[in-house]
Amino acid sequence: MPVTLPLRGHNGNIRDKYSKNYNKFRIFVDINLQFIRYIMKLRNIHLSLASLLLIFATCCTTLEAPSSGISKELAAERRATISNVEYDLDFRIPYSQDERVTGELTLRFHLKYLCAVTLDIRDVELTSATILLNGQPADYTLTAEHITLSPKSLREGENTLHLGFISSNQSLNRNEEYLYTLLVPDRARTLFPCFDQPDMKATYRLSLLLPEEWTAVSNTPITAYHEGDEGYKTIDFAPTEPLSTYLFSFVAGKLQSATYDDGTHRFTAYHRETDPKRIAQLDTIFKEIKYSLEWLEEYTALDYPF
Repeated sequence: MPVTLPLRGHNGNIRDKYSKNYNKFRIFVDINLQFIRYIMKLRNIHLSLASLLLIFATCCTTLEAPSSGISKELAAERRATISNVEYDLDFRIPYSQDERVTGELTLRFHLKYLCAVTLDIRDVELTSATILLNGQPADYTLTAEHITLSPKSLREGENTLHLGFISSNQSLNRNEEYLYTLLVPDRARTLFPCFDQPDMKATYRLSLLLPEEWTAVSNTPITAYHEGDEGYKTIDFAPTEPLSTYLFSFVAGKLQSATYDDGTHRFTAYHRETDPKRIAQLDTIFKEIKYSLEWLEEYTALDYPF
């Protein structure tokens, strides 16, 4: 667009006197403005291309099979692209310690943009070569302690994965009459496939099929009991608040319990102690827990969230 400059001086309008020079100047300014606009368009095109290349490069790096363990780069990429993670976990705990604990996982997550997704897995076996992703058999690779899902099976936004697995005994601390999980610092992936990094908090819905004379405790209260196969029962737990993988836990077995309830606090201790003198110490332990929580709530000005 041409630019018209108000060339006025103190002696009146001098545009006619210098019209030839003015027209040359106007043409010069117009050409320069058009050139600047052209450069800005090129710059915007370059920026768009750079953004596309950056996204493409990020996706392509994920397609390569990661090394064992969880690298800083993998953790950062997942944190940036994956959110709203939910685990639905169903475990079957057999009577015999010689039988492995098996499970079913339904994993839901939101994917910021289309890109390969990598889950962590170590010493856990898949019960089937077929993994369902959004209701269809997934295209994936199983290498070096990871399951890598191809973008061909994923979609931007919400995704749902379903698979069966056999847990490793590494984190189950198991004997014939009880077991308990201990997933610190990075052992959740030995129990079930997951995003095993602390900054990817998720909600957990847990269901345990276990011997009918056993009881169980987890991060949240029990919501339901169901009769299972002969000699077994199922216990369902309420969904958790967002937790890191290493904080997810459950205990199951032939356990005794004692409950403290003062109207404000309610605690239950599960134990296998037989010495009456030691069992009598539970009242003291409960009160110490109560006073500790009250002190922390006052100090932090935050209510205990669980």
